[in-house]
Parts: sequence; structure tokens; C-alpha cells
Amino acid sequence: MANYLAQFQTIKSSSDRIVIAVEDVSDLWLNVKDSFEQRLPVKKACLNNKARNPVLVENLPAEFIQTTDSRLRSRFPQEQYLFWFREPYATVVLVTCEDLDEFKTILKPRLKLIVQNDEREWFIVFVSKAHPSNDQATKMAKKVYARLEADFNTKKRERCCKFDLHGPDDEFWDDFDSKMVDCIRNTLDKRVQFYEEENRRLSEQRFTPIWNFCNFFILKESLAFMFEVTNLHEDSLREYDELELCYSESVNLPGKPREFGGLDTGDDQAALLNPGFKALTQIVQDDVFREFEFRQYIFACQAKERSMLLLCSNGSCHIELQPLA
Repeated sequence: MANYLAQFQTIKSSSDRIVIAVEDVSDLWLNVKDSFEQRLPVKKACLNNKARNPVLVENLPAEFIQTTDSRLRSRFPQEQYLFWFREPYATVVLVTCEDLDEFKTILKPRLKLIVQNDEREWFIVFVSKAHPSNDQATKMAKKVYARLEADFNTKKRERCCKFDLHGPDDEFWDDFDSKMVDCIRNTLDKRVQFYEEENRRLSEQRFTPIWNFCNFFILKESLAFMFEVTNLHEDSLREYDELELCYSESVNLPGKPREFGGLDTGDDQAALLNPGFKALTQIVQDDVFREFEFRQYIFACQAKERSMLLLCSNGSCHIELQPLA
């Protein structure tokens, strides 16, 4: 797993928002793209923190990416497992249909195939092209949408909402935002549980010969970074604090060499607040991070999540003041 360090750092540096996937079944994205993107960042998203308590996130950074985009298609199973935090948090399925028979024979079977993946959180947006002055087209759109609701909504959860291409109202946007946040929250809960279980499993190996801190680091920081991107900063900071504690315990094990300091060019420069000052691959040796650089890295990551007062308090323990002669 340590071989993925370079890729992990690249992904982390380029991922500053969550992804909402767009499954454009009926070639509608260009027609609705501007309207949808005006809803971003997601406002007042109610998410669950690590303790499963609700937290109101005022602005949740997000972007829409089509499922045909190479950024989503070029995924390998191992990458998905390691970097699950960058996978889409919701899938918006865009559809339209102007005929009941076409819906039953073509669109419905296709939608069933798309949404049968239980791991994805999804909802369907039916786009009505009917002009308000065209009564016949408006009535048909209502009939098709009613059929869509009957087939894909359940008693536990409503999966469909209707977008009027000639002027969506506030009620639609409230419904759209609510369904999108539900998907994001459910996805976040699942991923937090996954990372917690994996980190717990690796933690149990800490004092065994097979323990590898790099493996633990990638999974632990993936969780911390996921909290950071979703603006759950207190949870992110807690993960970095636990990561620092685990690292301290690892390097303090009896028989562990305690080489400290830096010999590389630039090591005498102040870089305490820049986690990207050195590539992770430059500070790892024999599956162990060099202590001087790694402590700088962790401190910089913690600094992004802390208030300035806490940052100064934490940094003061590393400073020794000597009286003037």
C-alpha cells in the first residue's frame, strides 16, 4: 500500500470538493447544467459527524461531473478501495420521456440497470420539456412522471423530482437540495464506517511484526481528509491528532532507531504550515516516515483544521526558550 503514497498526495492536492455524478440518460446535461451549478456550494447541508451527531454545514463545496468523464471512468478496484473519499457522494440521474409506451419498454428497463448498484446513492430528475401553453404535452409529462414515481419511489424513500425546463419553481429546488443532501449524508456515513473498521483492524496489528505504519497512515488520513472536504473540521483534526499519537508510539518502540533532523536542501527553512513542502515519497524509508519531516507534515495538516489560538498552544510545546546571556 505504501506504493500509493505519491498517488495519494496528488489526489489530495487536487480534491478540494465532493463529487456529484451526473448520469445523463437522455442527453439533457447541457440544458440544465447552468441551473444546477448555481446551487453550489450546497447550502445548509445537515451531515453526521463521526459520533453520528447532526452537524449543519453552511457551505459544502461540490462539483457535478458526468459519469462519462475520464476522471470517473479511470478507476481501478484497488484505487477505489484506497481512495474511496474521492468517489461520487451522489448520482443524479437525468431523464425525460414524452410517451408512456416508450417509458415502459425502453426507459424503465434502462433505469433499473443503472440504479441496481446498491452501493451508489442516487435520485432521478425527470426533465419536462412541455411548454406551459401546450396542454397535451403537459398532461403527458405528468402521466410519465407519475409512472416514474410509482416505479422508483418506495414507502421509505422518495427518489424522484420533476424539473420544468421552462421555469423550475422554488419547490423543485428545495426537493432537489433535500434529496442531494440525503445522498451525501448516507454516503458519508457508509464511508466513515468503512474507514473506521479498516483503521481498527490495522490498529490491532500495531505491536506485531506485520505492522506497517504507511498502510495505517493512508487509511487514517483518507478519513481525516474526507472530513476536511465536507467541512467537518473538528472530526478531521481529531483524526490527525490520533495519527500523531499513533506515530509517536511507533517511533518510541524499544529498539527503534531515533534519527532526527534534516539533511536535504531547504530543511533549514520554515515550512511548518505547508503540508506539501515535501512529497510523502521523499520522507518515507523502509515503510517508515522520517520523524523530522513527518512531524512537520502532521503539524501543517493540523494547522489547517485548528483555530490560531490552539495552533499556537500546540506549537509552543516544541519551542524551548533560553535566557539571554
